[in-house]
Amino acid sequence: MKIRNKAFTLAEVLITIGIIGIVAALTLPSLTKLHRDAGTGPILAKTQASIEEAVGRVLLDDPELILAETSVSDFVSKLQEVLIMTAASDSWYTLKDGTWVKFSAGSAGSVPASAGSGYALVDVDINGVTADPNPNKPGIDQFQFVLTTYGLMLPVGSKVLGMDSSSCTEDSLSVNCTGRMADNNWKVDW
Repeated sequence: MKIRNKAFTLAEVLITIGIIGIVAALTLPSLTKLHRDAGTGPILAKTQASIEEAVGRVLLDDPELILAETSVSDFVSKLQEVLIMTAASDSWYTLKDGTWVKFSAGSAGSVPASAGSGYALVDVDINGVTADPNPNKPGIDQFQFVLTTYGLMLPVGSKVLGMDSSSCTEDSLSVNCTGRMADNNWKVDW
């Protein structure tokens, strides 16, 4: 009686591995984008809530301290006493979850008058300005909020500010993507 061993040939194994590699190469970028997009909204919502809560605590301790009458740097030093954030680089601060934030004085014309006369712009970089991977692109890992005179953090480009977020598309990403995401229940839809 003759025993026959059944096995795959080397060519069949190499072809199968090649096909698996091609399929992985085609699907990996879209899976990476889906993973990144799924995490972006919750991180921004949490950052917004954390900063609003800290600003509320600062204003509770000193109700006279409002942005219309206080410099942004003085306000941030008070905020630093309440919000756990460490100075990083170039006026960027790192929050305890690794998110980077930067506070700067708003300028006339950069947001609608509905933000109030004294406000700050809050830039948020969800993976850090020096982190790796580091695209540092608006709408991907960099977003912007307006910290209003009385402590509300409103997403730039949102309907709440009366802004138009339609300028945020896959081909034309901008800080208005923050508003588009907020208006879409913190989901990336571009």
